[in-house]
Amino acid sequence: MIKRKLPIGGIQTFSKLRKDYDVYVDKTMHIYNIASRYKTVFLSRPRRFGKSLLCSTIESVFRNQRELFNGLAISNTDWQWKEYPVIHFDLTGFDYTNNGLNVLISALNDQLDNVCNHYGISTERSDIVEGRFAQVIAELSNKLDQAVVIIDEYDNPLFNTMDQPLINAEIREKLKGFYSVLKQSDRHLRFSFITGVTKFAQVSMFSGFNQPKDISMVSEYYDICGITQEELEMFFAPEIESYAIKYGGINNYLEKMKTYYNGYFFTKEKKSVYNTYGILNHFDTSAEFAPYWSISGEPSFARKHLETKEIDAIEIENALMDAGDFSDYKDDTISIFALLYQTGYLTIADYDEATGYYKLDYPNTEVRQSLAKFLSNNYSKTENIIKKSVSAELVKSLAEGRPEVFLDLLKTYLNKVDYSLSSKITEYYFEFAVSNIINLLGLECKNEVHTANGRMDSVIFAGDYIYIFEFKVNKPVKDALLQLSEKNYLSIYSDSGKTIFEIAIVFSREKRNIIDWKIKR
Repeated sequence: MIKRKLPIGGIQTFSKLRKDYDVYVDKTMHIYNIASRYKTVFLSRPRRFGKSLLCSTIESVFRNQRELFNGLAISNTDWQWKEYPVIHFDLTGFDYTNNGLNVLISALNDQLDNVCNHYGISTERSDIVEGRFAQVIAELSNKLDQAVVIIDEYDNPLFNTMDQPLINAEIREKLKGFYSVLKQSDRHLRFSFITGVTKFAQVSMFSGFNQPKDISMVSEYYDICGITQEELEMFFAPEIESYAIKYGGINNYLEKMKTYYNGYFFTKEKKSVYNTYGILNHFDTSAEFAPYWSISGEPSFARKHLETKEIDAIEIENALMDAGDFSDYKDDTISIFALLYQTGYLTIADYDEATGYYKLDYPNTEVRQSLAKFLSNNYSKTENIIKKSVSAELVKSLAEGRPEVFLDLLKTYLNKVDYSLSSKITEYYFEFAVSNIINLLGLECKNEVHTANGRMDSVIFAGDYIYIFEFKVNKPVKDALLQLSEKNYLSIYSDSGKTIFEIAIVFSREKRNIIDWKIKR
């Protein structure tokens, strides 16, 4: 196979991608729709989902670089191709933690300098950068046409300084004034597009009249960033066909890819996408399955928030949120569930129409394993405890239907786990301890699985085997066995074709470990 040239390494410039690379997953119909319908648009997505490329594509549309869009969806619409002056800000790539306000002002002035030089207008650098911004918009509008403003990762300076409240407050006040220019300059603007992780209520563009249209959870735009299953099979057919033999055929290969990389849901509807970065790197490395998105760098602000807010780590799984929890945050009230959702570690798993609550869960195997590693490094040190040889034996014991071996090994290593942030030594504490180890191994473990008869504590899926766990703390093991028998949990997997084990486990609150177990097959 002659490898196609894929846009690996953070290619974020649309013109370069179209000229120098072999694949572009066409999102231009979405651009046509939002630019035709709305004046100002906001989009929230996790990092490395293609937000910057989307910004660059929008810029090319409004710069009238029509030749780049030949054969794409927008070329078949009634889009009025016309050049507008574009002001494009990118607030990533700067360290705001030291002298943050001055760094922000300098970065904004530098990018306004580029705009002025490109369009031949003159405005002086100023610490009152919001005033200069308004002046640039007005002059471009008067000289050429209404301006287009694109702001990529508008909230990066705020997240970058989350653990430095004084610097954060200074930056927030400056951004509040800077972004208010979008409202004040409405008559001079054709279109504005803003991306970020979330919405801050204290940033002026999200308050009062003329707020941006937030498309982050609108079903029509669920795939404006990321790759759908249909797009994967269409745009990457040569790669899929070439590597499928390595994994036992196309169907097996696609299923493995779906389990490992798919599963991001951003709306109520059951429509999911792949992370673009992971898929591209997977194909570029001859279809090796690895956590490319995760190892590209964890969001530092997520780590800082976990460390500074003293979050009880066992509460992360099975999070519930209502619609209002996804946006309109104040700087000091971001919940850990919302933060993990916005940064891509959790995604929407289900929606209850009756209550209006969203349930969150891990998107896929890659993220499940990566978050377990993150939590283990920061809370339990499990990753350092479980060596590679032991990891292999733990996985092997479950994959081969030997739960006794698994439980013996698990007991040894639970002795060494210290979830120091957990103050609640309950059944769920141990559910989390066990599931975090399982997730670290790359297997799927679900907690609090609801059935018509009740709630299963944990379920582990390992190849041809399913393991249903009932945990008790400081109680006889017969109590757990009786619950398994009465609730008949295994019935929901009776048609799975897999061998099912029911395992009753008793933990000691004092010893923080397993003291008894029974296995039913």
